[in-house]
Amino acid sequence: MENIKYRHSKWFNKLLRITFGKYLSLRFNVKINNEEISNVKPPYIVIGNHIGAWDPFLMSMGINEPIYFVISDTHFRHFWLRQVLKLVGGIPKSKKLADSGTIRAIISIIRNNGVVGLYPEGARNWDLKNVPVFYSTAKLIKSLKVPVINTLMEGAGLTRPRWARSSRTGVIHIKYSILFTPEDISKMSVDEIYQKIVDGIQMNEYEWQEKNMVPFKGRNLAEYLDLFLVVCPRCKSLCSLRSSGDFFTCGNCTYTVRYNEYGYFETGHEPFFLSPQTWSDWQNTYLYELFSKKEYISGQIPLFSDTGVKIFTGKRRGKLRQYKKLGKVELFFDKLIISSEKTNYTFPISDISGMNIQNNNKFEFYYNNTLYRFKFTTQHKSVYKYELAIKIINKINSQQQS
Repeated sequence: MENIKYRHSKWFNKLLRITFGKYLSLRFNVKINNEEISNVKPPYIVIGNHIGAWDPFLMSMGINEPIYFVISDTHFRHFWLRQVLKLVGGIPKSKKLADSGTIRAIISIIRNNGVVGLYPEGARNWDLKNVPVFYSTAKLIKSLKVPVINTLMEGAGLTRPRWARSSRTGVIHIKYSILFTPEDISKMSVDEIYQKIVDGIQMNEYEWQEKNMVPFKGRNLAEYLDLFLVVCPRCKSLCSLRSSGDFFTCGNCTYTVRYNEYGYFETGHEPFFLSPQTWSDWQNTYLYELFSKKEYISGQIPLFSDTGVKIFTGKRRGKLRQYKKLGKVELFFDKLIISSEKTNYTFPISDISGMNIQNNNKFEFYYNNTLYRFKFTTQHKSVYKYELAIKIINKINSQQQS
């Protein structure tokens, strides 16, 4: 295999550390605990739980060496952002798809005594608890046999929940530890490595908050919760919830809650759920039961349907083509349909791969090696519900086949 060198700009990384890094530390009250890793020398891998967009910058605070981060290739489609990512040594990766180019880049960096940063979950969470870890991470660690440093962030989820557009000020604790030594890796199976990764990055923000009750102060604390929570717990209507300021209200039955600085709901009525996390758990169960009904499974009615859709197509790392006319998206139990004035795409659910959400408002997936994306013209319409519904469809199909 050709040994290609990946480079970063030392001066730019240093500039980021003393400017943006300092800003993040002060802005979010970041507390670093990295004594355990003080003697670890490159090459090594850094992993951690994935909460928000600032995670790579936060992770870098307790690491002396520049880190080559594996980053979604979506960010490389923008010219100026691509230049910045090149300066910091970003490694493009297609989300939730096998990518041999990314593996070759990681091997090259390790061979040249570099430090690689990656997130085993592959995506940020919405409900402030972990999403499943990719098994391929354990295989990679087993093959490289270099030290692995774990970073566990506490408070980052409530500082900037994924559904939010604004940050809050509370505290972020970052704990660094040695998860694996080369000797550990040699003695362990891939399954054992995988389980230790899962345990190492285990983090439920609300379990942590119940013990600490840290206030996270900011403005418009409930804004954009409607990107995440789409079922009213009182009237069971879909997509009728709207956020404004600190309040979250159902337009159908006027059920209202206030999201407070501790990340919990307050209401003059029965709260139903005390946090977005418990609301989400119920929402997942309710939608599973709803979509298991005959009228949905038979394809008589769509699970979700929206108009005012912007449609894009393209390849993994090229510039996307945007269709001029707005379209419509309909999700049925067996297919996803995206249509506009002169275009009509039908995608069997079983053939969709690489499904992911970018920047909270862009739904992406691959079909026949082509990337498709849609987003809405309004900022308060959820694309997350389509990802959630497709996961539920796959779960129902899997259970019916077993």
